[in-house]
Amino acid sequence: MISQLEAVLDYNLNLSRKCFALAKTLLSQGDAIIKTAIEKSFIYSFSLFAKRDETERKRLKFFMPDDFYTIFLHKIEKPELSKEPALSMLNISIDDITLRLANREDWIFAKQITGEMQSSAINRGCGISKRSPLSVIRKMLEGKAIIAVTPDNKWAGFSYIETYENNEFVSNSGLIVAPAYRQCGVAKAVKQHIFELSRTLYPNAKIFSITTGAAVMKMNTRLGFEPVTYGEITREKQFWQGCKSCVNYQTLLSKDCKNCFCTAMLCVPEQEEPQEEENECETEHHY
Repeated sequence: MISQLEAVLDYNLNLSRKCFALAKTLLSQGDAIIKTAIEKSFIYSFSLFAKRDETERKRLKFFMPDDFYTIFLHKIEKPELSKEPALSMLNISIDDITLRLANREDWIFAKQITGEMQSSAINRGCGISKRSPLSVIRKMLEGKAIIAVTPDNKWAGFSYIETYENNEFVSNSGLIVAPAYRQCGVAKAVKQHIFELSRTLYPNAKIFSITTGAAVMKMNTRLGFEPVTYGEITREKQFWQGCKSCVNYQTLLSKDCKNCFCTAMLCVPEQEEPQEEENECETEHHY
C-alpha cells in the first residue's frame, strides 16, 4: 500500500516538474502574448492554494520549483499594476476613439486581439471559442468586423460577425476590449456598431448571443434582445463546436446542446406591416 502511494506521489511530482519545465521554456522564449497567457494561467491555477493556511502553502511548495514558488508568492502578495495606463490617465475620452469597419491594414492587431481574448478568458476562469489571428484577419478582409482605435493607432476594442444556416442567424462574436480602455464605454460602442453592421448586411437575419456576462446581457437588452431557449437559436453544429474550449462543454453535451450555464438571447427583425388589399387596388386604379 505504501509503495503504491509512493509511486503515485512520484508520478505526480515528475509530471509537475515536466509541466513547470515547459512553462519555464515558454516564459523565457515565448513572445509577449504567450508570456502573459502562461503567467496569468499559472497565477489563476494556484492562487486558491496560496490563500489557504500555511499547510497548503507548504504542500504547494513541494510540487513547485523554488524559482516559480518565489515568483508566485510575489505575484500573489504584491500584484503588479497594469502595464497599460487607464484611459482616464491617458487623457483620452470615448469621443477620441474612432469606431469603424476593420480593413486589411488592421491585420497588425490580429495577434494582440486574439491574445487578449484568451487572457481574458483565463482571468475569468472560463473558456471561449478559440480564435486564431488568421480567422480574425479573414473577418477584416470580408468587411465583417468593427474595430475601435485610439488617436495614436492602438486597438481599443473589436468584434465581428458570424453567420449560420444560410444567413438566417447572425451572431456578434469575439467582443473584446483592451485592458487600458475598459469601463469607459468602449464595449458598449463596439456592441452598438457591430449590431448595426449586422442589420445592414443581414436585415432579415435573427441576431443571437449566448453569454454569462451581466454587462453583455444588459447591452443586449438595450438593443432589443430577449432571453430565449437554446432551441430558438441556431442548431448548426459549427456554432456549438466552438464551445469545446469552455470549461462547461461536457455539461452542454450532457444536455444535448439544449441548455447550459450561458443565457441565450435573440433579436428578431421587425416585420413590415403588409398593405391592405383595398389600398393596393386604389393605387392601381389611380395609375
